[in-house]
Amino acid sequence: MKKGFLLILFISGVLGLYFFTPVRDYLSKEGFVTLEAWIRSQGVLAPLVFGLIYIAATVFALPGSVLTIGGGLLFGAWWGTLINWLSASIGAIISFLLARYLGRDAVTKILKGKGTLHGLDEKIGNNGFYSVLILRLVPLFPFNGLNFGLGLTKVSFRDYLLATLLGMLPGTFVYTSLGSAGRHLSFADPSTWLQVQVWGPFLLVILLSLLPKIFKKRT
Repeated sequence: MKKGFLLILFISGVLGLYFFTPVRDYLSKEGFVTLEAWIRSQGVLAPLVFGLIYIAATVFALPGSVLTIGGGLLFGAWWGTLINWLSASIGAIISFLLARYLGRDAVTKILKGKGTLHGLDEKIGNNGFYSVLILRLVPLFPFNGLNFGLGLTKVSFRDYLLATLLGMLPGTFVYTSLGSAGRHLSFADPSTWLQVQVWGPFLLVILLSLLPKIFKKRT
């Protein structure tokens, strides 16, 4: 009963944050531009401020890809990847633990007596590391949905943590590099498109988008 109340409280908090705070205003193109300018103005604290915003966005299931690209634009490919990766990982861990301790009991009761779903839960739990790693490497499902969804399965925290840290790194680097490309790109100078820092990330994004199709064919 207590966990159910906390879950309702959390959902109410998310809805309240969206409808009754300035967060809603930042979920637009103009809002992101304003947010980027404000983060830049923080000087040496900019990485920390950006990281905290990214963690909060992950926990509240806000779009993370835009922030990942923004991290590349703000901090470059390498530092941006590190900051994005750490922030996304912390947010993913918090989301997983929230789902695990607020919603797992309810899921267990629902699955009881439902053979197919219960068997799927068991299978994921018994192959936790590999299952999570594949889900992270092959973007078949939304990132935020997986964070909470996997918390409702029998996957151990250890398997989830290790597979998430490893599995998110390639995609994080790709989208951070895409943002970093904006630092080198100039529409006034078409020759900038010939730089590997510009066309490389676009090629990586295309390859990453093909992974789900390749994976589905092999399975």
